Amino acid sequence: MRWLMRIVSSLLVLVLLLALMVFLMPKDRIARLAETEFARTTGRVIEIGNQIRPTIWPVLGVTAGPVRIANPDWAAGPDLLHADRIAIGLKLGPLFDGQIRMTEVEIDKPELLLERRKDGRTTWAMGGSGGSGPASGASSGAGMTLGRGTIRDGRLRFIDRQSGTEIEMTDVNIDAAIPEFDGPARIDLRGLVRGQPVTLNASVEALGPLLAGELGAIELQAGAGKAAFGFKGKASLARAEAEGHLTADLGDRPALEAVLGRPLPDLPEGLGARAIGLSADLTRTTKGALHLRKAEIALDDTVIRGEADLLPGADRPRLQGRFTTERLTLPGSTTQGDGKNTGDAGWSTTPIDVSGLSALDAEISLSAGAIAAGPLKLGQTQAGVTLDRARAVVKLTEAAAYGGGITGQFVLNGRQGLSVGGDLSLKELNLQPLLQDLTGTDRLLGRGNVKLSFLGSGASVDAILRSLSGDIAVKMGKGEILGLDIVGMLRTMDPGYVGEGKRTIFDTAGMTAKITNGIAVSDDLNIAANLFTAGGAGQIDLGARSLDYRLLPRLGGDDGVEIPVLIKGPWASPKIRLDLEWLTQKRLDAEKARAEERAKARLEELAKDKLGVTPQEGESLETAAKRRAQEALEAETGRILDKILNGN
Repeated sequence: MRWLMRIVSSLLVLVLLLALMVFLMPKDRIARLAETEFARTTGRVIEIGNQIRPTIWPVLGVTAGPVRIANPDWAAGPDLLHADRIAIGLKLGPLFDGQIRMTEVEIDKPELLLERRKDGRTTWAMGGSGGSGPASGASSGAGMTLGRGTIRDGRLRFIDRQSGTEIEMTDVNIDAAIPEFDGPARIDLRGLVRGQPVTLNASVEALGPLLAGELGAIELQAGAGKAAFGFKGKASLARAEAEGHLTADLGDRPALEAVLGRPLPDLPEGLGARAIGLSADLTRTTKGALHLRKAEIALDDTVIRGEADLLPGADRPRLQGRFTTERLTLPGSTTQGDGKNTGDAGWSTTPIDVSGLSALDAEISLSAGAIAAGPLKLGQTQAGVTLDRARAVVKLTEAAAYGGGITGQFVLNGRQGLSVGGDLSLKELNLQPLLQDLTGTDRLLGRGNVKLSFLGSGASVDAILRSLSGDIAVKMGKGEILGLDIVGMLRTMDPGYVGEGKRTIFDTAGMTAKITNGIAVSDDLNIAANLFTAGGAGQIDLGARSLDYRLLPRLGGDDGVEIPVLIKGPWASPKIRLDLEWLTQKRLDAEKARAEERAKARLEELAKDKLGVTPQEGESLETAAKRRAQEALEAETGRILDKILNGN
């Protein structure tokens, strides 16, 4: 018990001595030392007020206040940091030798304002000038060390005038450790942005050189909800320069929208509607250029690999890139079911948003194993995309499709509203699956070549199709028309040769059409087969998805009987019948023409016999009569003048 009492007594004496030492130590000197060390390390001035009092628990040291770090004159607010209280922890051992060594700093409920100007200058740049270059005021000698630095329940406001972004963070808690100023350092941050928890963890290999503007090793991890961002490499905070490996998971849209304070654009399925990921080697230059190498971009189930350069521009940035992917799904493509177009639903009237075309200029090359472009399905594709002031031009140098290939270009212009145009050449395409995907009908079998030029405008697919103008030409070799037996219909004059199991086989077919206001008009259809030939004329309404076409087939070649077949209605399920009314009218017109010709011949005969009028070659009977009357008048006038002149 005696030894226990001695130990307790010794501890009490030690505590009393320690308390006496704390209360007798120069408290103002501690505050001034903190100011000096901060200024020597960072080149920035910190002001600590004179409300100083010692503490023993939980930290041996002093508390003081208020504390202030000034902003440059151009900043939106006067203070980079302002707080009512700062606690400074001291190392016990050096106190017995009369020395003061800080071990930790804690700041309660500070207000922080970070700002970046359009020219790149920042308020947090060390050196006191708020410049974007290296800190000129920082000492090159050893800076202060800090076992632990904390900020509790702070409020941070970040204004980026380069991007027009302003972020306010509340409940900010920061833990930092600087064991050696020129050695490794770490900072961990937690806070709320518009109610969304966010985190930032950073570690550097050498804090001093990094603050002095040098390129130093750094590792960053940031998160908001399930969204995450990571960087490991080298960076210069003062020059906004970086080189290293970048990773990002941007799939948590609600968390990102909360942080940014605005809704994100809706992305189509296959291009980031559900998930966005990025992994790449990144380089950012002091001029603001971004270079990505060995990039892998995950957009939903699509993975795109390649490299890209994002360069600053006077009006907008410019993207240059080279990308490859196994499969790419473009907006408006069918991604579920069998992908077949029903043909009856009509075109989409949903407005098409092309505002993103004005965000940047671009020059991109793309190699894809397969592309779903709207209802179309392409195989191996080589394409180049040029984007200039919201006008995109897609050039297809190679595009496998439906057993053949497509070349040409397609234009999407969003400068004033939306307009589209193109000049495409389709060679040896299997037309049945092509028409099935485009129109929902599978009645035409065979391979063909198609040349198409078009121009349209409107806010939706429906509006564009109804405004379309251009030209189309189609040529086919051997093929079949399903659902129609032309030969059987001609032989029997029975319109029942339509429907399931009926077909017409032909050797060649071709047509051209002129497109105006979404209606393709054609009058030169030509079908040749072993048992018949056929012409045709009519129109296809692209906007209404309907057709009104009259086939004029003839059995046995040019000498056979021509029987018209009318195809009319929705192109997915048109009505097909013999057009006997048209045939009757044609025959009536022919009989009328023959009767008129016989009457004309009879009149000419009577005129010749009775009046002596004989039409010359190419002259009508009426003209011949007028000519004959003029000749008689001139002859009679001549006789009268002759009598007058001769005095008779």
